[in-house]
Amino acid sequence: METIKDLHLLFGGAFALTYIIKAILLLTNNPSLADYRRKTMMPEMLIATLFILTGVYMLIQNGGEWLKVNGWFHIKLTLVLLAIPMGFIGYKRNNKAMAIGASVIFAYVFWLAWTHKVTLFF
Repeated sequence: METIKDLHLLFGGAFALTYIIKAILLLTNNPSLADYRRKTMMPEMLIATLFILTGVYMLIQNGGEWLKVNGWFHIKLTLVLLAIPMGFIGYKRNNKAMAIGASVIFAYVFWLAWTHKVTLFF
């Protein structure tokens, strides 16, 4: 389980980093945002899929026990579930507020993952 947790953090960090890079490009009105999105679409989809799969795997391994974990887990899960469509819509429509909001949420969730360990999983 420790290896899966490490992979989950790696994929989560990589996913958050791609959102932060896109947010910076969008915020600065950089014309290379379209090229960056086109070139990183497939790797980002792979990273996002692996991020979700490792998280689901950890949930399944712990059965219904994940419902009993501390509140930080539920906060992280809720924020991620909100930020995914928010970021998708924000970058699709070049909406700076939504895109940057999603990036900030992902960075915050990644920070929470490092600072507030979920006792059941870790």
